[in-house]
Amino acid sequence: MIHGWYTRLATLVSLSIAIILCMLSPIYHNPYCVHDLRMIPFVLGIIYGGPYTGLALLAVLLVSRMMIYSWSMVAFVIYVMIYLLTIIGMKWFDFNRLSSRKKIIFSVILFTIHSIVAAFIAKAMTVFVIDESYLINFILLPSLGMLILTYICETLLKQIQIKQALVKIEKMEVLAQLAASISHEVKNPLTVIKGFLRLLRQENLPVGKKEQYLTIASSELNRAEDIINDYLTFAKPDPDQVENISISEQLNKLTEMVEPLSNQQSVLVQKDIEDANIVGNTRNFQQAFLNIIKNAIESMPKGGTLIILSKVQKGSVSITISDTGVGMTPLQRARLGEPYFSTKEKGTGLGLMVSYRIIEAMKGVITVDSRVGKGTSFQIVFPVECIKDPSSL
Repeated sequence: MIHGWYTRLATLVSLSIAIILCMLSPIYHNPYCVHDLRMIPFVLGIIYGGPYTGLALLAVLLVSRMMIYSWSMVAFVIYVMIYLLTIIGMKWFDFNRLSSRKKIIFSVILFTIHSIVAAFIAKAMTVFVIDESYLINFILLPSLGMLILTYICETLLKQIQIKQALVKIEKMEVLAQLAASISHEVKNPLTVIKGFLRLLRQENLPVGKKEQYLTIASSELNRAEDIINDYLTFAKPDPDQVENISISEQLNKLTEMVEPLSNQQSVLVQKDIEDANIVGNTRNFQQAFLNIIKNAIESMPKGGTLIILSKVQKGSVSITISDTGVGMTPLQRARLGEPYFSTKEKGTGLGLMVSYRIIEAMKGVITVDSRVGKGTSFQIVFPVECIKDPSSL
């Protein structure tokens, strides 16, 4: 059964058009009637759209029949009878609980019964001849068409159900990975804190040691808070407040922030930055690119070169962050951004996971090029946008 008013409306419109087209393209004429396939979309609409959709299609069928040909009491009785037989048959056999195979068999048998009942009604109410051509064009061919179309409908519905089930499984798998990752990562600093709190209970503990233990416990608490904040950012990357972000201003600021780390790692930083404005949250932008730049520096433990470029193109700005570090294999590159995956020995993968989520939320596109021993290059492309100042309007 089709759910959702928009889906029902689309079904009603498409099947109404199919009914009218079938009536405009008859498959056979004889002196008593015109044979076409209008009953197929009508019955399909009742079966898969429900009684209300079927009632609307009945009205479309009657109006179209009257406008194309003329009013006919025989046609009215036949259409109403087919509608009632279909509704009764579906309730009697509990159509929605049947398997796909039984639904196909049910629809073909029901359609055949419709054709036979329609023939007897026409014969009883008017001059009507049931000949060989009627059996072929009004019973055999439409029943075959009903078989094919019901099979197609059931196949499509099954594919939709499989897709929905896969999406649900993927969501549950991601949730399980995140839960395991949070548990693992938060447990480590909590274990450290618990250990130092036990040490603080020792009698005659020197003041210097107390200060040292409290400092370590505090830093571990901050680390746990950072981990939780990363997950919260991943869960809700769209900030409530967006603003114009100057690419050159933020990239220069980030370069200054990582300068102590780059000096410590003997990494030379080269910049070639063209300015452009994009729309987003400045804090999230800094967090996303700080993670990428820090990873690039940490991938060069023996020193190297970090290159930060930005280039304005038609309607977009491209930001490239390249290093001459250890590089990655194709398999590692494909897994970038996954929860709890990192190329670093003690890495959690949270940083890049959050960066990917933030950049995607800001309509950015990420591509990564990397070769083992040669280095890695991140290219992020954003649309150039600007929020207009309301006071200037």
